[in-house]
Amino acid sequence: MRVFIDTNLWAYRLDRRDPDKSEKVHSWLADVVADHEVVISTQVLIELRSVASRKLQPRLSDQQISELLAALAGFEVVSTDANLILDAHQLAIREQLSWFDALIAEAAIRSRCARLFSEDFGHGRRIAAVEVVNPLR
Repeated sequence: MRVFIDTNLWAYRLDRRDPDKSEKVHSWLADVVADHEVVISTQVLIELRSVASRKLQPRLSDQQISELLAALAGFEVVSTDANLILDAHQLAIREQLSWFDALIAEAAIRSRCARLFSEDFGHGRRIAAVEVVNPLR
């Protein structure tokens, strides 16, 4: 199954302020990566780079960030192009989504993912053909 993983879940895996949550997400991600075709977007890479360099505790070094981004780039990455932006704008209006959530949802829709794993959309919600699942619920 094709699945899209939102930025927050990757960030929780790296954040040591809550070791239990980090370990739970680590185990969950390992299972998902082993069993599914993982998709992310350029937005996920951009947001995770920002979080890793400014918000994580401890902050990642430049080398660690380079390695992280290279590892995630090994998954299918949906590019944020002009058409995605235009369609995400309409999706935001139609589904009452924040702008950045609409960009994530549109990337999941375009890549034909069955599930979008995130905390931000409401567990069980459907956006087009994509089911939203909060794995921390």
